[in-house]
Amino acid sequence: MKHDEPDVADYMACAGCFCLTSRQAARKITRLYDSHMQASGIRATQFTILSQLMLRGEMPIGRLAGHLGMERTTLTRNLTLLEQRKWISIKPGDDPRARMIAITAQGRGVVRRGFPDWSKAQAQVGKLLGADGQAALKVLASRSLA
Repeated sequence: MKHDEPDVADYMACAGCFCLTSRQAARKITRLYDSHMQASGIRATQFTILSQLMLRGEMPIGRLAGHLGMERTTLTRNLTLLEQRKWISIKPGDDPRARMIAITAQGRGVVRRGFPDWSKAQAQVGKLLGADGQAALKVLASRSLA
């Protein structure tokens, strides 16, 4: 389209963009968790990574990224800080290209200390979403959208 041609697209449809709305909701939820967890000295995203390692055990970065629904590069950036704080350990796997991630005793302590604050945030978000919102969120998270 040339710059002098009239623009006939109805961009008002963008006001109801699902991508924008889901990102706004995710940021609001994350801020709520972070506000609760501030006293624990851990961010919600860090708590999520550590708690998944605590639940699932040591695993390669790729598998952890899959469980978390994160890009490997984004996860790797997050893991660097956790390793610096000695909350996780990163070591080579059987395959030299794979790196294994495990939670440390110090990381387990962080999860234990943060759990009560996480629980309060979880309850508040659950109440805000209501049963229907919780169900819709779980269905959306379980679906493959690609």
